[in-house]
Amino acid sequence: LGWEKPGVRMKSTWPLLLLFGAAILWVIIQSFSMTPPGWHHPLWISAGDALDMTLTSRISLNPYESMSVACRLLTYAGIFWLSLQHCRRSDRARQVIYAVTYSGLAYAVYGLLVQFSGSQTILWFSKFAYLDDLTSSFVNRNSFATYAGLALMCTTGLILIAMTSALGQTASSRERLRQFIENMTGREWSLLLAWIVIIAALIMSHSRAGFASTLLGLATFVAALWFSRALSARYILVFGGFCVIAVSLFFAVGGGELDQRIAEATWVDEPRLRVYDLTLSAIDAAPILGTGAGTFEEVFRFYRTTDITDVYMKAHNTYLENILELGFPAALALFGALVWAVVLICVGLRRRQRDVFYPCIGLASTALVAAHSAVDFSLQIPAVTATYCLIMGAACAQCWSSRKIKDPW
Repeated sequence: LGWEKPGVRMKSTWPLLLLFGAAILWVIIQSFSMTPPGWHHPLWISAGDALDMTLTSRISLNPYESMSVACRLLTYAGIFWLSLQHCRRSDRARQVIYAVTYSGLAYAVYGLLVQFSGSQTILWFSKFAYLDDLTSSFVNRNSFATYAGLALMCTTGLILIAMTSALGQTASSRERLRQFIENMTGREWSLLLAWIVIIAALIMSHSRAGFASTLLGLATFVAALWFSRALSARYILVFGGFCVIAVSLFFAVGGGELDQRIAEATWVDEPRLRVYDLTLSAIDAAPILGTGAGTFEEVFRFYRTTDITDVYMKAHNTYLENILELGFPAALALFGALVWAVVLICVGLRRRQRDVFYPCIGLASTALVAAHSAVDFSLQIPAVTATYCLIMGAACAQCWSSRKIKDPW
């Protein structure tokens, strides 16, 4: 068959490759002993003295876990890159968004069946956490909420595509409305069903941060539409109003416990604030070199105080955790790769004349995971990050006009 030319040339993505590559290279360097001894974490020497033996020291406290993190990051990058190349054609991008939508629907249906049956299980395993919350196949309700939110962003985009298809077929407003209703109750009925089921499952997860982040994602979607000028202001307002009414209705019907959790939310004596403060203290000890990717749990043991009663394997703030583990330079490089993708999407929103809904989905999904990562660790769950990278690959691929990319190499 021979080699197939990629849809996006590497020259067009060099800032992303440079920033992400720098972060990965540093994670690998942290895991090896070839660095100057003065860079190595002092606990290696303490451990050697305690064991009365010489240990091969490194920057990372856990080299095996650091290399595991590097492998996961490279896997996510591979998913993004394949999606980027595959989705240069809009029909392929739509296939990817449909896949995320229907996978989200499947997870939501399973979660609702388990919840209404009263079974406190995940497949054939008994739950050990969040017994009264809908988590589907996830252990943590917040992780499922993020995944459901991503699926909801994709479903929303597909509904808008169906809506604009109806708008472009007729001139009369009545005919446009009739065509849209026919689309939603006919061939596209599954999208409306998916939207309803996913938002219901999201609310029943009782995740405050997940629900709030999803609302931010929907608001970002509306703002991206406005910024792109893909639809007239009247239709954007109608769409935004529909989202507000629909979410409010489902929240009023099934959001009693979530509403109670929101009402009880307070930052007074919040343990995570103390964890954030201790994490900042740990960052001060190695602000440039870091302690090694994936080593938060090991490092936090030496900083936790008696007022922290729970076990914290994650910082519940991905930004602080990455800075602690990677150091400021490498963490900023990793964040910069994401910022570059967001900038590309914003440029695509203004420049594209068609297929603008895919960048809207990408921007809304980024707002969702970025907000949730400030108070939780959903992006550290492989299923969530892999899905997000798949969406972002499709969104970024549609930011270029097909006329702009000729010979990729």
